[in-house]
Amino acid sequence: MSYGKEKSGPFSGKRIDPTSSKRHNFPTYFLIHRISSSNETFHNVSPFLVEKGITSSVGEVKSTKKLRSGDLLVEVESPKQAKQIVKLNALSSSPVTVSPHATLNSSKGVISCGELLNESVEKIT
Repeated sequence: MSYGKEKSGPFSGKRIDPTSSKRHNFPTYFLIHRISSSNETFHNVSPFLVEKGITSSVGEVKSTKKLRSGDLLVEVESPKQAKQIVKLNALSSSPVTVSPHATLNSSKGVISCGELLNESVEKIT
């Protein structure tokens, strides 16, 4: 007998297999910046042209978003795509620079432990 929708994740009551969880040991978010002498951005470029250019050079990516700055935020799915997108020099005949996103590819946290209070940062890391 089932009551409501089946839960997934940590509150499902099911044991989670630690080997099945995916670990991303490669940058997944990249910024694509358009190089232009007149400071043109991707605001006036067709989204269909952008998608076609990314798909033809890297393959099908997880997501592509246009930022307020006019740059593109691209989320890749595999290490192979990450290596390919970094090598990208032009997107549909527009010269571009590609760099990993500064903050989305990392996470910061605070760990509180009284036993580590008097230890140096070098010893902990």
